[in-house]
Amino acid sequence: MDIAPILLVEDDFLIRATLAAYLRERGGFTIVEADDATEALAVIEAYPRLSILVTDIQIPGTLNGVGVAAAARRKWPDLPVLYVTGAWPRDGESTGGDKRDSYVEKPFEGSAILRRIRTMLHGADNPDFLT
Repeated sequence: MDIAPILLVEDDFLIRATLAAYLRERGGFTIVEADDATEALAVIEAYPRLSILVTDIQIPGTLNGVGVAAAARRKWPDLPVLYVTGAWPRDGESTGGDKRDSYVEKPFEGSAILRRIRTMLHGADNPDFLT
């Protein structure tokens, strides 16, 4: 199956680099990295397709992770979004509660992110994707 790249938006270099390497090596995914909203929006503009957006909520730039997700969904309405964050949105701010959204709290294990991505992309009913 042809899987489009994953966009990983994380401003902490060590977290981003470690998670990107893990997803490449253990998951076989193509990962496009961005460390702020401006870079993420440039990737969204440049790429014809993404399989999933993995983003922190608090990122530098004019938009937070929720805003980046909204921009991505204007181009790809069915894009799944995995929020990987230690700071859930403040009261009155929401991710939209979309059924395609998921959330993993920091700190996390790379294996937890990989399992969640596989579940989001391929469904929980396929155990081959969960290992």
